[in-house]
Amino acid sequence: MENEIARRVAELDAESTEVAEEAQHTLIALGPQVLEPLIAAALALNPFGQLCAIEVFTALADPRPADVLIGMLSSESATVRQWAGEALAELGVRRAVPGLRQAYNAFLRSGEAPDESEGEGLRRALTELGARESFLPPRSAALRDPDGEPVDLWPVEHLPEVIRDLADHGQAVLCFQIWELRPDGRRFHVGRPGIDWEVDRDRPWPETVVSCRDWALLAAEAVDVAPDRVVTISWIDATDLRVDSPQVARVVR
Repeated sequence: MENEIARRVAELDAESTEVAEEAQHTLIALGPQVLEPLIAAALALNPFGQLCAIEVFTALADPRPADVLIGMLSSESATVRQWAGEALAELGVRRAVPGLRQAYNAFLRSGEAPDESEGEGLRRALTELGARESFLPPRSAALRDPDGEPVDLWPVEHLPEVIRDLADHGQAVLCFQIWELRPDGRRFHVGRPGIDWEVDRDRPWPETVVSCRDWALLAAEAVDVAPDRVVTISWIDATDLRVDSPQVARVVR
């Protein structure tokens, strides 16, 4: 069995993504016995192989890969950094918070737009580990779909009101995603706004909030209002754009 595990771990580094994905599924099926050799090899894998390794770590729900995942936060691949952060949050690794903060500060310094996947993923990881909490005004909280836990969902007809409410409380709406609720409770992704808007970091924050609000409301006008449609909304506070921000919790639920 050791030889089989070693072979599958090596296949994660294959040029063929199909081979790597097949190895990933096999390693998951083999269970926790694969963790030690995979932990030992993970940081030397190519970026796609590291993504496969992260999938194995999260599927096995074992905290032992924590140090390797923290190491991946400094990867040259934005996707690896994002997935590593999300995996650390899913595994509940609180000691990863300093590394996550460092990764998020590096993201801010890179000048990437705050709604890039890496930024979203790192903010979400910090939130789930209790190091960051987004501000949600009482009215917006009350409009949530009661069946949306653990994800905040809003019926699509409330989207414009929530956008305005967030802006009224100094929150900049970055984007929203549209979902269809299936009878079995699952969500199916329908799409995102037909237009994109940017956050100009050189503008005063109140102007940024108003600009994001107006673009988001314009995009919301094109959303099909249907009883089986809900939205998830991404927004940030001014502190989310400050390097080394303490991310003081100000959430209202």
